[in-house]
Amino acid sequence: MNLLDLMRASREKLSPNWVIASLICFLYGLIVGVPSGLNSYGELLSFLLAGPLQLGMAIYFLNLVNDRPASVENLIEGFKPLLKILLVYLIISIATFFGLLLLIVPGIIIALGLSMTYFVLVEKPELTVEESLKESWRLTQGYKGKLFFLHLRFVPWYLLGLLCFGIGIFIVLPWHQMTLANFYNYLKQEQSQ
Repeated sequence: MNLLDLMRASREKLSPNWVIASLICFLYGLIVGVPSGLNSYGELLSFLLAGPLQLGMAIYFLNLVNDRPASVENLIEGFKPLLKILLVYLIISIATFFGLLLLIVPGIIIALGLSMTYFVLVEKPELTVEESLKESWRLTQGYKGKLFFLHLRFVPWYLLGLLCFGIGIFIVLPWHQMTLANFYNYLKQEQSQ
């Protein structure tokens, strides 16, 4: 898989939907970011909202990638399996945190290995929390390096977005999410062979 081709294909597929996708990413940032700045209870609220909203974004971008109807309402759909997604978000956060404490590299490996969990839950909602985490780990087996370099390819774009008064980030974020959804589809195809 050529990462540049994947990024290019994602950008082309996103092109007619970029405004809505940017709005969804902006709403995610606003809903998760604003409460944490209010007070200590706001941080807890942000933590509780982040997981379901990430699942909602995964629903939206997988719908786009797979040519299914996608809308802003997809963001709210992440709240349907509320307890499951809160547990998934908590486990991923704790595992990544402790991995980062162990000299950073284990945290990066853990984060990469569990990064497809939200996409897995979109397509296989019947899986338990443990099964969805294991499925993400299985899908990324042998591809964590490629996934890491894919994330690195977006760093210059995010820096450029910051130079545009931060607004550019909401242009890059949908492209990044769309590319991750495409990467997930690629992993599924590779693992099914």
